[in-house]
Amino acid sequence: MDSKFGSLQGVYRTSAGYAGGLASAPSYVQMKDYTETVLVEFNPQEISYQQLLEVFWNSHDPTYEVYSRQYRNAIFYLSEDQRLQAEQSREFLESIKKHPVYTAIEKAGDFYPAEDYHQKYYLRRLDKLIVEFKQIYPDDDQFVASTAAAKINGYLGCNGRPEDLNKEVGLFGLSLATQKYLVAHISTKCSRFKGLTCPAPKRE
Repeated sequence: MDSKFGSLQGVYRTSAGYAGGLASAPSYVQMKDYTETVLVEFNPQEISYQQLLEVFWNSHDPTYEVYSRQYRNAIFYLSEDQRLQAEQSREFLESIKKHPVYTAIEKAGDFYPAEDYHQKYYLRRLDKLIVEFKQIYPDDDQFVASTAAAKINGYLGCNGRPEDLNKEVGLFGLSLATQKYLVAHISTKCSRFKGLTCPAPKRE
């Protein structure tokens, strides 16, 4: 989800994790040669890869050169068609910005899910919501794989419009009181939101 596009229908699950490395079994404390990333599961019949690329480019500063492999900006493609689309979109962005784009584009290798406490970060910070979600998804793997959890976590990160949330909040299995709390919370929190979803450090 992105504030420019509203709620992106067709994105079913997201998982935080590590990709782009060759070593085995990375972890947050032993990142090795991996990069922190997000696995996005989507239905191409409902949302195109090009739309996802637009959200990606609008969610970070691709002209900022990161000197850490852990935090670098990267796209990991799964097919030749995805590679071509990603490279074309990067070239177009460079022509618009008149500045090098440092976001890497690499073939996807193994993806390792991050530890549970890294999954659905914004959602886990709100006890009122997480308690109810744990009642719906008592198993943590089910919670992490939940489409509802992925969407609400995105909204809590101010990616999506409160009016879109208000239209679909009844589909997430939450009580009416929690639905009202969620809409009010995001309407207040995100009314002052400005800037990138993942802002880069300021250049010195």
